[in-house]
Amino acid sequence: MGAKRYKYAILFRTIFVFRGFVYNEFIQKEDIIHIFLKRKRKTATCPNCGRRTNLTTEYYKRTVKDLNIGILECYITFHQNKVHCKCGFRGHEKLSFVRPYSRCTIRYEQFVFSLCPKMSLSDVSSITNLDWKTIKEIDIHYTMEMIVPLRDLNPKSIGIDEIAYEKGHKYLTIVRNADLNEVIWIGIDRKENTLDGFFNELGVEKSSKIKLAVMDMWDPYIASVKNHCLNAEIIFDKFHVVKAVNKALDDVRKKEFAKADEEQRIDMKRKRFVILRRKKNLSPNQIETLDDMMRENDTLYRAYLLKEHIADIFDEEDESESLRRFNDWKQNVIDTGLKPFLGCLKTITNYFYGIENYFKHKITNAGSEGINTKINIIKRRAYGRAYGYSDLNYFMLKIYQACGVVR
Repeated sequence: MGAKRYKYAILFRTIFVFRGFVYNEFIQKEDIIHIFLKRKRKTATCPNCGRRTNLTTEYYKRTVKDLNIGILECYITFHQNKVHCKCGFRGHEKLSFVRPYSRCTIRYEQFVFSLCPKMSLSDVSSITNLDWKTIKEIDIHYTMEMIVPLRDLNPKSIGIDEIAYEKGHKYLTIVRNADLNEVIWIGIDRKENTLDGFFNELGVEKSSKIKLAVMDMWDPYIASVKNHCLNAEIIFDKFHVVKAVNKALDDVRKKEFAKADEEQRIDMKRKRFVILRRKKNLSPNQIETLDDMMRENDTLYRAYLLKEHIADIFDEEDESESLRRFNDWKQNVIDTGLKPFLGCLKTITNYFYGIENYFKHKITNAGSEGINTKINIIKRRAYGRAYGYSDLNYFMLKIYQACGVVR
């Protein structure tokens, strides 16, 4: 038994190497092992000034959780002394392997933190045997350390979008660096003064250096950008324009659907997806189905051609040709006289300056849509009463963790 403990001692002296302490002994009880450390210096580090200073006779015993050794849970016990430093500090010494008041070593906290982006707090708790509140505190602490603050960033192009975080029209405003596709700021709500908060935090000088702002046609965001980014060109995302046109097409389909007999209604209802999808993305069978339907309904056919036309325009590479074709499309809408499309045209005409800028720069907000997908995954995993808590600030921090600028 003595030889076995000697082998363990050699191993543990290698594993448990901490500044100012060395391995002393261990005690194993069933599936738990306790490691005891002893001090090897008579001085300690002052947490205020960083100097080495003499120890006092005051200390307290600490036991913290460390990385498991195989299937054994591991705990480390040591004495933490108080120091009286020349700088005036009176308190406990600074230790390199454990944070003040923490019940885990730093290396175990880092292991816990590595799990947090991949699973919920309850899942991490089941693996680590730590309370979910302790895990949350660890996650917050290390995430705050890794996030690059807005004051250290210099965005030249930004994408602005909103995402619902809860039912009842509760939104977050998400601002990303459009060049890097990383979240740089999150605000609660989607009002003008919400986005004003971003520009106020960024500062007048950096805000004036923003050249492009990509967003949908949301007036509060537009007003905020115009007030703070005097040199920025506003670009409206082409997907929102196409979405508006698709809605107009669907409104025409519904109107025709209401006039059709029962058999035609069933037929048209099943083919909604075929009508709204780009023709070039349809299978040969779907194209044949679409052609049959278009031959039967002239109004729906004209509406469908308008939808296909606008989608083709946004695929056009040449700026001047895009604008020429867009003017043709607007005239075609007027000629058809379809009310849903005339309403859509009015909206597009009001916001045409941002659409024109799209043809100039060819930048979309697709990156924001990708980020929104990630955010929805985080929301299901880390936010909501289903998990026993509802913490919006933590949810926002998890967004920065997954989608933000990190060190």
